[in-house]
Amino acid sequence: MSPTSTPLAAFDQVRQAKARYCRYLDTRQWDAFTGLFVPAPDIRIHDTDDALVAAFTSRDAFTASAREYLAGARSIHQVHNSELTLVSDGEIGAIWSMEDYIVFPEQADGRPARHHGYGHYHETWVHGAGGWRLARLDLRRTILEITP
Repeated sequence: MSPTSTPLAAFDQVRQAKARYCRYLDTRQWDAFTGLFVPAPDIRIHDTDDALVAAFTSRDAFTASAREYLAGARSIHQVHNSELTLVSDGEIGAIWSMEDYIVFPEQADGRPARHHGYGHYHETWVHGAGGWRLARLDLRRTILEITP
């Protein structure tokens, strides 16, 4: 949290940043999306059986992977029910319920026709000169419906 803000103001800033995360993904604003992360975040994505399916320690690598997966697709990413905890003046822990729905273009590239998922993001946000940035993102899916 910046020295001049209150915990509630810091929580609101993180909520706004997470809303931008969803919007930037869906509108393919890749530079802005990348800017929401520290340079070397800890990013992990788990399936519904809690198996690790992807891990990244570079914001650029994570953005490149998202960009490739979403190429030509239409998507909506939503987060709900924020649980925010002030860990220290410069760190906030966050858990969000999430839902994503992706409709892929009709092409034989190995991607399904549709992907509809639910789960929770477990995150650590840190405050620096550029504001609040994601240092850790752990997506744990509870439901993932794939339409071939």
